[in-house]
Amino acid sequence: MYICVCNAITERQVRSCVDAGATTLDDLEFELGVASCCGSCAATAAEYLPGGRCSSVCQVQSVAVPTRARGLSDTVPLAEQGGQAANSFPIPVVAAA
Repeated sequence: MYICVCNAITERQVRSCVDAGATTLDDLEFELGVASCCGSCAATAAEYLPGGRCSSVCQVQSVAVPTRARGLSDTVPLAEQGGQAANSFPIPVVAAA
């Protein structure tokens, strides 16, 4: 889908720029030329920035789970327990040449 019709900038290009580190509309304008002509795409492009509605950038948080039935005071992160989450499944790794 085109985000900026004036400069033929696609959603894929905007997402790629954000994944590469763009955090502001000025960054997108500098790298891609978004909103540098008529400006009607500025609001849509801003939705792809971190914290926006279409952002693919997520905040990562450590999750601690109780290790004993005594309560939450004795919590150990799941990664340190050496186990897997109940909803985890193996993801095959494919090497690209």
